[in-house]
Amino acid sequence: MSFSRINASAATSTRTRTESSPCSGMCVVCLDGCPGTCEIAMSALRGREMLYPQPFGQVTAGSAKEYPIDFSHFSIQGSCVGAEGMEADSDKAIFPNVDLSLEIGAKEKIKLKVPFFTGALGSTEIARVHWENMAIGAAICGTIIVIGENVCAMDPRSEIKNGRVVRSPEMKRRVGIFKDWDEGYGEVVVQMNVEDTRLKVAEYAIEKLGVRAVELKWGQGAKDIGGEVKLPSLKKALQLNDRGYLVFPNPEDPEVQKEFKEGVFGEFERHSRLGMVDEEEFYRKVEELREVGAKYVTLKTGAYRPRDLARAVKFASNARIDLLTVDGAGGGTGMSPWRMMNEWGIPTVYLECLLYNY
Repeated sequence: MSFSRINASAATSTRTRTESSPCSGMCVVCLDGCPGTCEIAMSALRGREMLYPQPFGQVTAGSAKEYPIDFSHFSIQGSCVGAEGMEADSDKAIFPNVDLSLEIGAKEKIKLKVPFFTGALGSTEIARVHWENMAIGAAICGTIIVIGENVCAMDPRSEIKNGRVVRSPEMKRRVGIFKDWDEGYGEVVVQMNVEDTRLKVAEYAIEKLGVRAVELKWGQGAKDIGGEVKLPSLKKALQLNDRGYLVFPNPEDPEVQKEFKEGVFGEFERHSRLGMVDEEEFYRKVEELREVGAKYVTLKTGAYRPRDLARAVKFASNARIDLLTVDGAGGGTGMSPWRMMNEWGIPTVYLECLLYNY
């Protein structure tokens, strides 16, 4: 039995003509002369375009892989005896009286009205467009919202002096929307990856925008590589290349510029670097952020192998950080390689079982 759905997906706008072979994903009868609507045929024609969920900038995507156990296999078990969380009184134990609030944090607490918060919304266009609704909703619900990686550098109006962000209207907008609706619950958290760290994004957010919570990032559930976006203009590609990102193909190459202008290809890709985890460096960075003024320091890690999850738990505990977010495989994304989303990492249910035992 195959758990994967290969060679055809709504994420890549592909389909097979007949039922698929469980081994290859190809049509059980691959027909000569078929116009080629499957991933194999489309990849031969469109190349790298077929790596990612489409259309970029207008979608978020999640894995289609089915696992032997997922959250649908769990049911809530109730009881007709007694009550949890309130007095066992028929006139008091009614649903409007249910209290879902909680507090998180190592020392000073963040009060939440509800026991959930948003995933990080980073530099993709879909995240930028819908930030206002998400931030207002999080503030009204009284929960945490996370500003994801690369926001300052992707902001065309950002000012960077001596390798440091000194102004970012987009970051200011995102923080400001949450604060305008803040009712004393939840928090707006600014996430940082390798490039954000180099650009001193956390320092800017804390010192200039009054941000109190910063998140270090080891990875995410959707992919085992850094963040990615597509760039439709040479100007933007050159700007991000200048800001220290990996841009492919090289926008400074005269031949590449010539081919782009002639329409040989229509977009560049911006990639973020992978952070290399080191225990002592992690502790040093946590203390550095606290010294800069971060009231809360959190960590997000991806669906890595069990020993890396153990490292995250150990390092987070030793550093006394305020929150550890563990992102399971198949996680949502604005741009991640579709096959990687489906075929790498530990699924959430299994990962949480490991986390519970650790």
